[in-house]
Amino acid sequence: MTGLAENTRRMVTADGVGVTLIAPGRVETPFWDGLGALPEGNLLTADQIADAIVWAVAQPGGVDVNTVVVRPIGQPT
Repeated sequence: MTGLAENTRRMVTADGVGVTLIAPGRVETPFWDGLGALPEGNLLTADQIADAIVWAVAQPGGVDVNTVVVRPIGQPT
């Protein structure tokens, strides 16, 4: 995903288009249902991820936020 986002950014940046990759850590979603249980430790909420996306797109004109990594406190990687 990182490579795809970066290549896309390079292709369209001269046209004034910004590309932002949002890389979330563990998020409380139905994804975990198929694994039997939520993972141990803190999880982010959908609202927290949405807030990060709103922050990225709300930057002033001329600012391109390329990558946003959002993890819950305590998630090592």
